[in-house]
This record gives sequence, structure tokens and C-alpha cells, in this order.
Amino acid sequence: MMDLLYMFMGALCLAEGIALFTGKDFLMFVGSTKKEDYDLDKVFRVEKWVFTADAACSFGVGANRLPGTVEAILLAVFGATLFIHVYVFKSRKFRSHE
Repeated sequence: MMDLLYMFMGALCLAEGIALFTGKDFLMFVGSTKKEDYDLDKVFRVEKWVFTADAACSFGVGANRLPGTVEAILLAVFGATLFIHVYVFKSRKFRSHE
């Protein structure tokens, strides 16, 4: 069951990554986070690669064909990308200066 969840997360992250590569978004600004508060070019420039890494890690873990050590590394990378997502949205470097 967890494999299916990781595959679903991978598909979602891949879709968001593709959307960000085309200059669109459907996932990040759902909720109370406002697009107007951020420099979208900077955010998209970083987040498209982070979501692509998330997708690769999710698919790698979800495939359940890799050795346990490799899966542990993928999960560690997946966890590290979570910190990058948080950094992007908390850092003033990615805020709009209007």
C-alpha cells in the first residue's frame, strides 16, 4: 500500500514540476499562501528542480525494486527537499519587494 502512495506522490510531484517548467502552478499556492507575496520567477526557478527531485525519489521508493540502502538514501534526499521547500517559503530572498 505504501508503494502505491509513493507512486501517487511521485506522479503529483512530477506534474507540479512540469507545470513549474511551463511557468504555471497548481499545488504550491493552495491555501493561505499568496502568490503576490513572492517573486514567482525565483520561486519557480528553485521549486521546479526540487519537485523533480521529489518525483524521482518517490518513484524510486515506490518501485520497491532498489536495495534498502538506496531506498534509505532516496528517503533522506526526499526529507532534505522538504527543508528546501520550507526555506523557499520562509526566506526573504524569495519574497517580492513591492
